[in-house]
Amino acid sequence: MSTLACGKVQKMGTSQFFGLMIGYSGLTAYQAAENTVANNVANVETDGYSRQYTQRKASDALRTYTSYGMQGTGVTVTGIEQYRNIYFDNKYWSNNSDVGRYETHELYMSRIEKYFEDSSSVNGFSTIYNNFFSGLEELAKDPGQTTTRTAFLGTAQTMTEYFRTMSANLQNEQMSINAEIKTTVERINTIGEEIASLNKQINLIELKGTSANELRDKRALLVDELSKIVDVEVSEVPVLNEADNNKPTGANRYIVKISNGNTLVNTYDYNTLELVGREPDEKRNQCDVDGLYDIRWKETLSPFSVLADNLSGTLKSLIELRDGNNNEALSGLTGDATTATGSGTPTIIGHAGDTSFSMYKTAKPGTDLEREIADLDIPESGSITIGGHQYYYSGFEVEQVLNSGVPATDADGNWLYVYKFNNLTHVDSSGNKQPGLRGDLMTEQPVYVGQNVDYQGIPYYMSQMNQWLREFAYRFDDMEKQGEDLNGDPMDISFFQYKASDGTLSQLNEDYSSYSFSTSTTSLANYYFLTAENFYVNQDIIKDPRLMSTTVTDGDINTDSSDIVDKLLEIKDNKSVMEYRGCTSAEFLTCILSDISLNTMSSKTFKTNSSNIQAAIRNQRDSVSSVDDDEEALDLVKFQNAYNLNAKVIQTMTEIYDRLILQTGV
Repeated sequence: MSTLACGKVQKMGTSQFFGLMIGYSGLTAYQAAENTVANNVANVETDGYSRQYTQRKASDALRTYTSYGMQGTGVTVTGIEQYRNIYFDNKYWSNNSDVGRYETHELYMSRIEKYFEDSSSVNGFSTIYNNFFSGLEELAKDPGQTTTRTAFLGTAQTMTEYFRTMSANLQNEQMSINAEIKTTVERINTIGEEIASLNKQINLIELKGTSANELRDKRALLVDELSKIVDVEVSEVPVLNEADNNKPTGANRYIVKISNGNTLVNTYDYNTLELVGREPDEKRNQCDVDGLYDIRWKETLSPFSVLADNLSGTLKSLIELRDGNNNEALSGLTGDATTATGSGTPTIIGHAGDTSFSMYKTAKPGTDLEREIADLDIPESGSITIGGHQYYYSGFEVEQVLNSGVPATDADGNWLYVYKFNNLTHVDSSGNKQPGLRGDLMTEQPVYVGQNVDYQGIPYYMSQMNQWLREFAYRFDDMEKQGEDLNGDPMDISFFQYKASDGTLSQLNEDYSSYSFSTSTTSLANYYFLTAENFYVNQDIIKDPRLMSTTVTDGDINTDSSDIVDKLLEIKDNKSVMEYRGCTSAEFLTCILSDISLNTMSSKTFKTNSSNIQAAIRNQRDSVSSVDDDEEALDLVKFQNAYNLNAKVIQTMTEIYDRLILQTGV
């Protein structure tokens, strides 16, 4: 009988203890499942953790060579996997950049708004400006008294100090944002390096057939962080066996691209961004602080930009706030100062190596050079893009194109203005500056000075203040110079001054007929030099208030006349005397605050919208990958019951074997 039994065992291909092994496979499988649930519960509040599960399948069956054919062999754990949906990940990463952008906008715009809102307070612009004109009114009552003049000059000094303080506050914000850009770029580099390192660790583990779940979670968490800074695209492609292209090796190529397809990480390799501080002669806007950073790829030296319309993220927001000029960078076309007519005739106007060139710009008929120059925001030395190539200049000139004293026009009847830029240099492939143009220039190639950034950032608000100040100082000085001082002498000095870069206070010249700005030219001084940063009352008048004029020039000393003061009072509320963006001079703050309030409100609205969308996407993603207390509690009971059942199988099988072996003598 035992021989027969042995023969049957050989045909079945199983042992008498086969049932015991089946029970044991279930025991170990559900023990692994319980351990996985325990791990999930332990990480229920761990940031970035994805819920894991044991992947089980029926073990391969054995042929028994009997009428019933195949015999099941139990259960096999094929792996411990994680619940993760790449579709929801991509949606999350795409929206996360909007959250980062608008959160940053709101933070800094609220701070900028606070500076200008404080201008409505007792020490703000409205009060200071009203006090300035109240002082003028008192001066009109008794213009011959030095004490009255001194009191008015005190209000004038307070106003100039207000603008210098506002300028300092905005420039401090610009420096703060610049420092945050540096920190942000360094973090991008660190994330790229960490992802590349994780890719190597993950592939080493998964080549052995196991899943590196915790490392994958850590990598996804890094991509979450990166996606808030810049737009990201992530792709993971299996590496196939060279001998069999249909068989994966277990390793993957993991690629992370940022900002319109720039590769940051390619599996084990990563590219690095570097910061290049702008030199003093590389400014983009007139009142930019020194040392602002440009970003480029370290390996190729090619520029890195996040300003495209389809991009978002914290880094873009920071650059918009730091460099945003509302797309008001000076722009025009290449041309010749003597022949620019807008006809489009393709004549050569510059050759490779030339260190100067001319750009012509059109303006509506009736625009005067005074307004054309006062509205500029270009620095003494800065960057300029000609035909798609970046150059640097040092010195420029502006004049209206005239034909026999008549303004020249283009084909549409617009007046022409010519800007001549001098001392051109460019950066070669090695990162060194070289003099002159790269190649020949044709007419009507696009040119812009600095960079157009479609946001009302700090440069925009600085420019608005400067434009108002130039107009105000020019109108005030123009009226003052129509009169005489208390000595009976014509007033030939400006009431306001600007502080030059060398620290000296200089007179202002009201002549706007042409403008030449060059490091070698020191005799010309005009109101374009005047900014909120360097706005002062003439120190000679502060020392001797008698030098201020209050009456028109008539050759006689008349200390009781206030003709000039009466004209000056009209600057405040008379648009025909001074107009700023359709408002009176006193409504300057209203215009600025309306811009700031609109931007702040927009950033809050977009932040709320993007955050709400993000919350919805996060809920969808969490519904797949997060740990749920109730589900894990249910799984604990479910797997415990399965474990107990398999233990019962082993117990039952033990009793069977006991009877079979001990009581039947098999």
